[in-house]
Amino acid sequence: MRLEAPPAALGHARPQLDLCFSRAPSGTTYLSRQRAGYPFHVGRLLTDEGGARVIVQSSSGGLFEDDDVHQHLVAAPGAHARVETAAATIVHSMTRGQAISRVGIDVHDGARLDWLPHPSILFPGARLTSHIDVNLHPGARILVADCYTSHDPGGGTRAFGSLDAAVSVRNGAGRLLARDRFFLDGASDRPLGGVRQVFAAHGGLMVLTFDKAEAAAVADALERATQDAFYAGAGLLPNHCGAFARILATDSQSLRATLARAIDAARHVLPS
Repeated sequence: MRLEAPPAALGHARPQLDLCFSRAPSGTTYLSRQRAGYPFHVGRLLTDEGGARVIVQSSSGGLFEDDDVHQHLVAAPGAHARVETAAATIVHSMTRGQAISRVGIDVHDGARLDWLPHPSILFPGARLTSHIDVNLHPGARILVADCYTSHDPGGGTRAFGSLDAAVSVRNGAGRLLARDRFFLDGASDRPLGGVRQVFAAHGGLMVLTFDKAEAAAVADALERATQDAFYAGAGLLPNHCGAFARILATDSQSLRATLARAIDAARHVLPS
């Protein structure tokens, strides 16, 4: 893959957001490629514990019916970066279609990338398809969060339409290593489903690494960090590609607090 050029995008249109982080001879991380089209805006590069931190903003006010938004993030060998969103993403009410969000993440040897967006908020009737596709190369480390919550701005209990979400992890050769996928129908799973009770917020954290000992330590750390959550679980991913935690909470504030503990726990295990 040529890091200096945008990807073939898996057959999709050119991504609206395309960022590549590279390591300078001094050891600092900088943005070697930055393309941000509507609806995205990229703030200035910040420093984050020796790496780079970027906050992505949206000028559209959220995701609307028939939106198809694609983001592509690359960390070149040795780069260390963290990408966040400025606020939660509202998925607005819809009458017929859906909104599609695609995120491609490609992290190379010795690089680290944290993709930590705020939750997506599903309004009544909203239908969202969310695909996060990760390429994990040897020696790379990646944190990926995906979080969703539902809300009726009218103060009622109207349900969202549907949520079709997947996180797929592949190696550098394109072989599928792990996939977490779920589909929720708002009419039957309102607000976001549950086992013993209804939960309004749903989130996950993948910590990807090919180091088996590191993955085992992360899984233990995630389990301890989430043990006080309303409903959560943590463990190892298949094909020795890392660890994973899934969290259900009664509200977004509780979800964010638990997820923050999980992220901190993982960071304490991973090398800086």
